[in-house]
Parts: sequence; C-alpha cells; structure tokens
Amino acid sequence: MAAKRTPAADVRAALIAAGHRVLVEHGVAGLTVRAVAAEAGVAPMGVYNHLDGKDGLLGAIVSDGFDRLRAYLTAVVDTDARARFRASGRAYRRFAQDNPTLYRLMFSPDCDLGGEAGLLALSSLTEIIRYSQASGIVRPDDPFELTLSVWSCVHGAVSLELDASSPIPIDRDAVYESVLDVIERGVAPS
Repeated sequence: MAAKRTPAADVRAALIAAGHRVLVEHGVAGLTVRAVAAEAGVAPMGVYNHLDGKDGLLGAIVSDGFDRLRAYLTAVVDTDARARFRASGRAYRRFAQDNPTLYRLMFSPDCDLGGEAGLLALSSLTEIIRYSQASGIVRPDDPFELTLSVWSCVHGAVSLELDASSPIPIDRDAVYESVLDVIERGVAPS
C-alpha cells in the first residue's frame, strides 16, 4: 500500500511554521533551506517545491509575520476611540517585543514589506485612524497619510527599543507612553 501523500497546503504551512522556529532559535543567518527542511521533517527539495527556495521561504515568513501583526492590531476592539487608538499602539509594540527577530526581518531592506499581507496590516492601522476620525479625536486629514505618520513614530520608537538604542537607562514603558502622547497630540483636531 502506498503512503498517503501530505496535502501541499499542509507541507507549506509546516515549512512556514518551521521557518519561524528556526528564526527564533538561530536568527536570520540560521534560516537556511536545510535547517527549515530538517525542522519541518521534509527533504530540502520540499522548500523549493512548495516555497520556491530560500527567497520564497523568506517571503512566506515575512508575509505570515504581517498577518500576525495584523491579528495583534485587529484584536483591539475597545469602543472608546481614544482607548482603541492607544491600545493599538501598544499592540504594535507588544508584537515587536514578542517577535523581535521576525519584526526586524519584516522591516529589513532584504524584504518587500510583506506584499499584500503588509498592505493589509497597514490598512488595519488606517482603519484605526478612520475610527478615531469618526469619533473626533483625530483630525480629518487624509487617513492614509496620517497612518504613515503614526506608523513612522511607533515603528521608530519600537525599533530603537529593540536595538537598545539609549545611552542612558530609561523606563521603556514610560517612554513609549510618552511617544503615544506625542502622537495623540500630533494628530488631534486643531
């Protein structure tokens, strides 16, 4: 009797999950076709057959990372616009803290910012801006332009925190809350 063949979608998902585990344990340098294949329990050719090799593997991991980021952002459902606005900023930071190596990979110059998944994650931020605009706590400027400004601020703060870029000891939580204060004041109606 012939062995039952694993569906391609299952192999692909197993490879992506294995890629995340290898990334956490060994970093980007350890993210090789052989390491991921071994972690997934498939032949290295499986990475080529299901993900088009290392570039496809990286793209799939980054895309999945943006899906995960989007899940963090869309989990914020507070009906109070100000609370939702701030909680979404905290959710962005929590994602980066929970997944620092993945976060750095997602925004590295070697990646294309996740393609469609990256755009969907960014659109989740835009929806938070629109909700805040409808509630009157964010000025009625172009929501996508405001998204880019807000994202630049939180991304910059989180990236500096992950890289421990402070010449003096600081209370990182307090600093991040003050960044959210600055953003909130910066996008408030005149």
